[in-house]
Amino acid sequence: MVGAQGSPYIEPEHWQFNLGYRYQYSDRHFTGSSEDKDRQSGQTQVKNTVHLFDFAFTRGITKQTMITGSLPFLIAKRAIPGIIRNTAGDIVRAPNGDNTTGSTGIGDASITARHWLFDVDANPLQNIALGLGIKLPTGDPSTTDSVQVRNTQGTPDDPTDDTFTQEVRTNDQSIQPGDGGFGFIVDLIAFKKMGLFTPYATGSYLFNPQGTNGVRTYRTAPGEEIMSIPDQYLARVGTMIDCPPLPGISFGLGGRIEGVPVRDLIGADDGFRRPGFAISVEPQIVFMHGADVFSMSVPIALYRNRQRSVADQQNGTHGDAAFADWLLLLSWAHPF
Repeated sequence: MVGAQGSPYIEPEHWQFNLGYRYQYSDRHFTGSSEDKDRQSGQTQVKNTVHLFDFAFTRGITKQTMITGSLPFLIAKRAIPGIIRNTAGDIVRAPNGDNTTGSTGIGDASITARHWLFDVDANPLQNIALGLGIKLPTGDPSTTDSVQVRNTQGTPDDPTDDTFTQEVRTNDQSIQPGDGGFGFIVDLIAFKKMGLFTPYATGSYLFNPQGTNGVRTYRTAPGEEIMSIPDQYLARVGTMIDCPPLPGISFGLGGRIEGVPVRDLIGADDGFRRPGFAISVEPQIVFMHGADVFSMSVPIALYRNRQRSVADQQNGTHGDAAFADWLLLLSWAHPF
């Protein structure tokens, strides 16, 4: 693990197991970079809760090259306010309360090979690794749950007279375990140890060339009827800092950007997606105990932007999206 007190290199024919965990609670709605504060005050915001586990094994092929297989597991819940409006535009709660849907299952697996560009024996304190991998559609992109749907409309001024039925529909794209497409990954890792400081930079881009996955969204806007298979990206830059009075402990501070682009770099941009990105400051602590390395970081959002999708541009609209204030990221690395 880059920045830990010890070597980031894996010896040939050796293994390393990594367990990662991500917690994310999203309820702050943004249209562009402007927060839709009326969603909070009116309690009409959508609330997503995500628990994402990642199980990965890395094999040292040579001193310079390693290969990693990763399989995520998702537990997610989405709470959608059961709201309707009367003829005056006032919000009235649906009689059956909120819609709460959920999904659980394995996500999309990936296999990535990485190669250190500089000789690891001659460069124990600095190096750059380039990676190339594939992403496999092992996750289900079409999980379903039961939701209440307005069936008949009652008195216009008293929508609580409306009748509702329960209907099984596909879950929202944001809580689907998979995206339904084959993709490929390029990434970069760079570090340079300078005394107590270890500046680092990492980046990853997921190319998803396929346009849509055929899963219905139940949205009615033109171009949003079927789910898109979008690209994704993540970049981090910062520094780790050794703490000599506390053996095995390092602290870190960096910046982070992650998101979904409006248009894919390769392939079609069809279907429904919520493009946008979040920029965060990322404090981190790393603890090394024996051969095990434990890490915790809490990225705190500084800027969020829900960009206009291709469908938005075609329809003259601008959809919103719920973002998190912060994330919790935990990891454990064990070599064997």
